[in-house]
Amino acid sequence: MTKIALAASKRRRSNRVSSLNVLLIGTVILFPMLYLIVISWQYTILDSIDQTQETEDFVPTLRNKKILVEVTTVGQSQYIYLESVLDSFRDLCEAGAKVSLHITTTNCDPNPKPGDPECPLYGQSSEETRENNYSVEKIDQLNERLKCRDPDGSLDVNIRLISPEWGKQVVDNHRRVFYDRLDDGYDVFVHSEEDETIRPTNILAFMHEMDKLRKLVGKERIADYSIGFVRYENQMSRNDKRRVVWEFDWDNEVETTIDHPGIEGRYFTTPKYHHQGMFMAIREQLIAWKTRGPNCKFDRPIRRYGYHRERTSGAMDLYDDEFCNVTQLLPLDSLEDFYIHHMPDKNYQRLPNRVITTMDLHKRRMKVLLKNSRNRKKLWVDRHGKYNGIKMFIDEKNATLSLPFDLTDYQKYVKRGGMLSEEELEEWEWKE
Repeated sequence: MTKIALAASKRRRSNRVSSLNVLLIGTVILFPMLYLIVISWQYTILDSIDQTQETEDFVPTLRNKKILVEVTTVGQSQYIYLESVLDSFRDLCEAGAKVSLHITTTNCDPNPKPGDPECPLYGQSSEETRENNYSVEKIDQLNERLKCRDPDGSLDVNIRLISPEWGKQVVDNHRRVFYDRLDDGYDVFVHSEEDETIRPTNILAFMHEMDKLRKLVGKERIADYSIGFVRYENQMSRNDKRRVVWEFDWDNEVETTIDHPGIEGRYFTTPKYHHQGMFMAIREQLIAWKTRGPNCKFDRPIRRYGYHRERTSGAMDLYDDEFCNVTQLLPLDSLEDFYIHHMPDKNYQRLPNRVITTMDLHKRRMKVLLKNSRNRKKLWVDRHGKYNGIKMFIDEKNATLSLPFDLTDYQKYVKRGGMLSEEELEEWEWKE
């Protein structure tokens, strides 16, 4: 082999060795870098999953949800309120829900015969109770009003006539409606008196909050709690007809949030004797409450002297530590979705010293939220920290007309990301 050939061969070998060395060095350098990139990517994905799990697991929609509703009525004296209640349940169907509605009702005989037992219901004369039951004309009208148009929704309506001899325990029958249908696949069970408006928003908010609660406490503790509701009335005796809560003697219940493990600072509860006039539950809760101590027996209510309807329908025994000992939870950040309108709008007059406006309750909650938020976290902003709440602006095109509007406070509110100032958080009211 010539010297030239030998030199070329050596150069080729040297080049191969150099290439291998470069490859080796590159691998040593690149592999840890790739490893770090992959690990970082995994943590990013996992963190993203943790942050979005709440919304990914539960889609807040009523479409194709199965909802069982029981409404207890006594006679026909409050039918005008029941009509509005039924309209709300029709709206559930039009949102795509599959609703099974049961109206449990009874009445005194308007024409009692000699020897008939005395009617133990509230009203005991035809003038008080009006119709004996649902007339054919009334049913015909309801058939039109409760017909569902949504292709996914359905509304199956049942009127269940029971004996007036149940007396005040007529409300107990909703438990039988629930427990006889526990295994029929319902997403939520709803019971109410006939004079309270339960909106689709209330039911959707309940299901969403239950999903969040399950993630926080686990299925083992889900029966320890019940997402609660607060009744309000419109204070018709005032010119501003403001919304008020009247049933409780408020102290520092909003400020003293529930401190149970996993849900610290997220919920509060109403003062003692949590009367709601209604409640909602899921299957797991109803099953557990049957045997829950110390004396729940939720599937078979026991006659209680005094306020039996309130204890049973209004869920007072559910929250009583001598009976079911379940903790009522009111979401600190979304109580507006858990207000229930008590339509008579007159009970607030019984307890004038307990009246508090929903606006003042809102301010109390906002104070707690701002206090608990890190660095006074903005509440009504998008993910970029920009205010995404209600927009208000002057839209008068005629410059010659008066414009008695000052938007200074609103503009400051928007700049703060939807946070009320200390002055705006003070509780006050218009004097009449």
